[in-house]
Amino acid sequence: MTPAGPAINGLQPGTELAGSYLLLRCSLGATKNGKPYGMLRLGDRTGEVAAKLWDRAEELLDGLEAGMVVKLSGKVDSYQGRTQVVLNSLTHDPELKPAEFLPASPVPLETLQAGLAESLAAVSQPDLKQLLESIFVHDREFAAAFERAPAAKGAHHAYVHGLLEHTVACAKAARALAALYPEELEAQVLMAGALLHDIGKVTEMTIGPPIDYTDEGRMEGHLALGLRMLEVKMAGIKDFPPRLAEHLRHMILSHHGAYEFGSPRKPKTAEALALNFVDDMDAKMNMAAKARREAGPGHWSEYHRLLERFLYVGPGPLEGLEPGEAIQEPAPAPPVEEAPRPKRKKRSEPEAPAAPDLFGGAGERS
Repeated sequence: MTPAGPAINGLQPGTELAGSYLLLRCSLGATKNGKPYGMLRLGDRTGEVAAKLWDRAEELLDGLEAGMVVKLSGKVDSYQGRTQVVLNSLTHDPELKPAEFLPASPVPLETLQAGLAESLAAVSQPDLKQLLESIFVHDREFAAAFERAPAAKGAHHAYVHGLLEHTVACAKAARALAALYPEELEAQVLMAGALLHDIGKVTEMTIGPPIDYTDEGRMEGHLALGLRMLEVKMAGIKDFPPRLAEHLRHMILSHHGAYEFGSPRKPKTAEALALNFVDDMDAKMNMAAKARREAGPGHWSEYHRLLERFLYVGPGPLEGLEPGEAIQEPAPAPPVEEAPRPKRKKRSEPEAPAAPDLFGGAGERS
């Protein structure tokens, strides 16, 4: 049970439903006979569900808007294999706050805060440390918004504290990769890039409810917004190294990895490549976890539009087998600043292309 009614992720077809939920979307449609009906999307901390209002739709939807809490009654049904609610009554519930219905990270906030502090402490290079602290420590307004922000509207980590959860996971993965490839990756730069790559989402997204894009977010996107924020902070630091600034800019601009995914540039440094990998991996692991949580009976999830596949959610490969010996936890990784790093060999500059690539388009193959 939620504070207002049965949890959405536990609804079973054939049961009666009564309670209050967050109205995420509502609109009017018309049947083949021209009769108006309501199409709604309801939510609570555990998930979302579609709902239909077949009778008195215009009357009951009058004055209702997305973001309101609504009190309802109806019956849980199933349509084309998906759970939905057929409503009998619907009205605004002013006694409950919409924020109480927003989903939140399954990881305790205190754990995420500690993870962020640990990741910030692992970056000791003076210029990077000053930059990160100017954003995550000294900018109190940004830090508070960053802690609460979602990482996306629906794709992954789409809940309160989602951006913090995603960023901490990326920073931890970046640190592990840097320890695995010490000759290829500048650990300090990769860690900083992992912490900075999605700072623009604080401006791109609104926590609502419901979670949605801001005007700036739709017009510019979080890569451009994050780059602008980075420039402002670097400009406030005396003699910030230009080459380091360029590498950080590139990591933000290229972390989506490909033009078709919104990157104006493909990753062209080892650190940018690694950042794209850990960002993509953490997003996909979150999608897989969500698909498992929301799967119905059987061994397969519904078709996942973004992953373009069904996901197996049945018994695990070792379920029911004899357990093996406990795996010893590896020793803690040494502080990243102590990892020895050979100097990179200088390489000759490639010849200039015959024609400039003004837009980073099809002329690039890597």
